[in-house]
Amino acid sequence: MTPQYINTLMENVTKTTTALRPSPNTPQWFALKVSRKETLATSILEKAGLRTYCPMAATDTTIQGKKVIVERPLIPNTIFAYAPFRHLNSIKNANPFITYCYQKVEGKYKILQVPAREMELFIDSSTKMKNDITYFHPEEVELKQGDRVKIVGGLFDGYEGTLLKAKGRAKRMFLINFEMLGALGTHIEPQYIRVIK
Repeated sequence: MTPQYINTLMENVTKTTTALRPSPNTPQWFALKVSRKETLATSILEKAGLRTYCPMAATDTTIQGKKVIVERPLIPNTIFAYAPFRHLNSIKNANPFITYCYQKVEGKYKILQVPAREMELFIDSSTKMKNDITYFHPEEVELKQGDRVKIVGGLFDGYEGTLLKAKGRAKRMFLINFEMLGALGTHIEPQYIRVIK
């Protein structure tokens, strides 16, 4: 997966003069760019007492002629941190390779903050999907074309999402859409799928 797959809402903007600032003392989830240093950034933030999340995906690769499964970041160059803005900002300023992700709101750039409920669902979903997961940014899938479904039984019992054939995929996938973060897709056994009418 290449950096182009990063959600376009997570556009990294270096000029922050027009950025809308979040509340300085309220802990919240932030999306951060980390210049291919996910492990180092996570270590720095966790040593400072912050909760972090870097979604990982199990991928096949060949090392010295042998096929092995390795874990790689699902969204390259991106991690998430839960902290008050003031605390996170002081850590970011001391580590220039860590920058905020931004989204454009009414012509101005705003630091990307992910609502807590959406982030918790994203963490739970991506953790459960780790061995069969695909990340989609919003332009990659047309969710209106798929069937709205609910999962009954199995690992994703109670989840709702969209069942569709994504571009370039042989089989239909179960996608969970996130307002701020794009969509996550996985394959679900047919016996667990119920179409919502």
